[in-house]
Amino acid sequence: MSTDQLGTALRGLVDGAEDAATAPDATDLWAGGLRRRRTARAVPVLAAACVAVMVALLAWPSGAPRASVPADGSSRLTSFPATVAKPPFASSTLTPGVTAAVVMESGDVVDLHAVSPTGVVTRLDLPQALPGTEGLTLSPDGRWLGRGGDLYDLVGGDRVPSGDVRARLDTERVVVDRAPWWSPDSRRAFVQAADQGQPTSVGYVLGTDGSVTSAPLVAGGIPVVIAGWLDPDTLLAFVDMTDESGYRLEARTWRVGDSQWVVGEPDLTWAADSGMDVGVRRVSVSPDRTRIVVTAPQTDRAGLQYVGTSAMEFDARTGRQLPLDASAVDDASAEPDSYGWAGWGCRVGWRDERPVAADGDLQAITLPPAGPLPELSSRFDASCTVFAGDEVRGTPVAGGISVWQERGWTWGWRLLVLGAVVALVRWYSRRRAWRQDFREQLPPFPGPQVR
Repeated sequence: MSTDQLGTALRGLVDGAEDAATAPDATDLWAGGLRRRRTARAVPVLAAACVAVMVALLAWPSGAPRASVPADGSSRLTSFPATVAKPPFASSTLTPGVTAAVVMESGDVVDLHAVSPTGVVTRLDLPQALPGTEGLTLSPDGRWLGRGGDLYDLVGGDRVPSGDVRARLDTERVVVDRAPWWSPDSRRAFVQAADQGQPTSVGYVLGTDGSVTSAPLVAGGIPVVIAGWLDPDTLLAFVDMTDESGYRLEARTWRVGDSQWVVGEPDLTWAADSGMDVGVRRVSVSPDRTRIVVTAPQTDRAGLQYVGTSAMEFDARTGRQLPLDASAVDDASAEPDSYGWAGWGCRVGWRDERPVAADGDLQAITLPPAGPLPELSSRFDASCTVFAGDEVRGTPVAGGISVWQERGWTWGWRLLVLGAVVALVRWYSRRRAWRQDFREQLPPFPGPQVR
């Protein structure tokens, strides 16, 4: 093709394009560009906002307000969290402040989670790990934690007894029950311990001021089962007097400073077919001293390990065994019940003077339930939950920062990924639609015209 022919063909193409071309609408072009511009800016801004929210939720525990000691001088808490969450990366401390509950997770190491009355959850960093699932209690005012022969001040950080006294106690005695029994006024706790040499006591009372008072042996050296405190100075225990006539626990009381235990009331008796024939028994008295619960472990078929708990409830004034149905308690003709649940090792808690099983998920023992109980997060592998004064007391407090932290961790990353996918799909579909619209507005490219 000569130069003249090529020039003629190109001029024909240009002339044809000018005749058929329709210029794109300026408004459509501007709108399409604006959409692409906004999308390009919105995607990174949205991603950055999601990341910032998640970081804030994870970092907030260090700045969460702590509950303080009640200013009105009350010795018991008046609220508890309606939901106990397990936030990710919770901060660790030995002084979480006033604590309503401690959730224990068993594994190679027992993790402790302190829960404030408003639901703030922190990891409790005690000096050493617990050797078993049950091993600590909280004072009724939520300030002190007792573990074995030590009391920890969760507000001030103090630890009693002092180093010299602790060394002497460790040399002379072996702690039998690592969960001390707190007095109602939170001033002292009873530690059940055995003497290293000649037995002279069943344990000692350890005061938050560091004082130590030995509790004498029961007459005849009979082992005792501690049930709790009747008042700030009087301890209640039971001795097992079971014989061929049946199962029987006899009450004994001891006033701090006295030289001996005295016979008390009531005696507890039950039938041989009640499922409570295992020799290991525990007893707990309700905070208002009107109910007593006796528990014993359930064994597996081989009888090699404990897999559950059997329980019975008694009237603390008369010793009468009570029915499972709380509405029939005042009916003298109602048949008494024994009942059980999975798990063994946790001390029974109380809610409005009715027992609560604290092994794993919290559950009311008697029916109908006395009131709402805290709901543990499914993220907990809880072995035991311990309450201040062994009691779920007061009114439930909803929400709490730990709940939102857990929700942010559980759902935040999913929403972040979903939002990024939606934004990417929207941007890609918009881009394809704009390009398609623009192409439809262009004229068809004419073929070469030879003149």
